[in-house]
Amino acid sequence: MNVYLVGGAVRDELIGREIKEKDWVVVGSTEEDLLAKKFKKINSQFPVFLHPETKEEYALARKEKKVSPGHQGFKFIFDPSVTIEEDLKRRDFTMNAIAKKDNGELIDPYAGVADINNKLIKHVSEFFTEDPLRVFRCARFAATLKSFGFKVSDETISLMQTKFSKDEFLSLSAERVWIETQKALISEHPEEYFSVLNKADCLHYFFNLRDIREVIDLIEHVKKKYVGDVERWAAVNSLSIDQKKTNELLKIPKKFSKLSDKIQECIRLFTQKNSDLEILDSLHKMSFFRESSSARKAMELCSDLLKVRGSSLSLEPSLMLDIADKLEESKIEINHSLKDMKDEDKKSKLSELRLNIIRKTRTNL
Repeated sequence: MNVYLVGGAVRDELIGREIKEKDWVVVGSTEEDLLAKKFKKINSQFPVFLHPETKEEYALARKEKKVSPGHQGFKFIFDPSVTIEEDLKRRDFTMNAIAKKDNGELIDPYAGVADINNKLIKHVSEFFTEDPLRVFRCARFAATLKSFGFKVSDETISLMQTKFSKDEFLSLSAERVWIETQKALISEHPEEYFSVLNKADCLHYFFNLRDIREVIDLIEHVKKKYVGDVERWAAVNSLSIDQKKTNELLKIPKKFSKLSDKIQECIRLFTQKNSDLEILDSLHKMSFFRESSSARKAMELCSDLLKVRGSSLSLEPSLMLDIADKLEESKIEINHSLKDMKDEDKKSKLSELRLNIIRKTRTNL
């Protein structure tokens, strides 16, 4: 039995990047051997095990065969005769297809070290095209490694442009695509993720963005101030042809879609003419009176987005923030005014008081 350190740990060590986790491949062994050594199996369908002491993941060396569309359409072959070279051949990128022995010797059959030295993200073999999710992984690596000088090789870009079918992309799990997107969003260069997907001519399968150049410019501005993935996604999705449709297509988690929806309402509020009543209605749509801090965040972020985009404004964001301040400051006074009223009269009176504050604030400014 031979054990090799593989994948991201080897890659990151060679790049000079912090190693976050270690994965191991076991060659010349069986599931029964590992179980006898007190390893714990963690996947009923796939022979991956936890080390009894370190709790790091160990997998049996494997070969795989494509049997159906999508990134899950594979039959795996686990056999003691599978070599480390055969295991590495089915991996995505040469930089991830390097193994390390316990004596420090590198097993590098696909020139991954050379590609790391040349700062290239390059596919290992023709098997790359059997898994469309790898296109999104490629884009994510481009985003996370750009600060180290990496770029996608021309050969890999060409492969992604020509060798994947529409049906393959549409077979992908939206959740898996979103995982790659979210990882890219918190990187130093999230704009590179969308740029590579655009070059690969597959951005449109999950993102209905208006103009890629505008998206890249917007992210480059926004990322300097907003480091969170929620805010960055709201910025990107503000340039979608249909923000709600994109959120639904990607099955976006609720905290992302909520801010995105608020941004959409803010864009309408700031760029169209509104009566006092329409402003109050927008505040309700943004849940301002229940979640004032998240509504304010949406207003501030939207203000930055529209500034970068050079949009014409009908309502200045600063005025809207002043209105929000006045409404917040008046909460105690408003509640006191409603204290002795009947419940059926409170709703109309509450709206009246809030409308008066909106009107006065707009008049005074």
